[in-house]
Amino acid sequence: MAAVLKQRAKQSPPPIQMCDAFAKHPKSIRGGESFWPTEECRYVLEALGEVYYNDATAREQALSAGDRLTLHQKQSGPVMEQLHAWLEAQFAEKKTEPNSGLGKAITYLLRHLKGLTAFLRHAGAPLDNNICELALKRAVLHRKNALF
Repeated sequence: MAAVLKQRAKQSPPPIQMCDAFAKHPKSIRGGESFWPTEECRYVLEALGEVYYNDATAREQALSAGDRLTLHQKQSGPVMEQLHAWLEAQFAEKKTEPNSGLGKAITYLLRHLKGLTAFLRHAGAPLDNNICELALKRAVLHRKNALF
């Protein structure tokens, strides 16, 4: 990584590290039954869907990184604030058991909220690192398949 960073232009802003902080991905089905509460999951997915919609709008309009940041601060910022309040309320109002699947997902989101909302503070910060994860997945699958 040091060799790659040496090649960056000196006037470039500091790089933004994007990584998945979750060691393993949860399975959505246990014993044939979903353990994710539908209503709660829908709320989170719809909130995040608004943020991704705003990002798609920024791409369609070919906004600069600065203009994209402004758009997200105005339109996605309030959505993320509401989501944060909702996540906090799940535990404060004892609506969700912290050790449940949803509780663990909420704890993850709350613990990593600063990194997950970098797109609201840094021009050019992506919403996710899905492109990198897809590239890595191919290498991992190839390695796994090569064993057999």
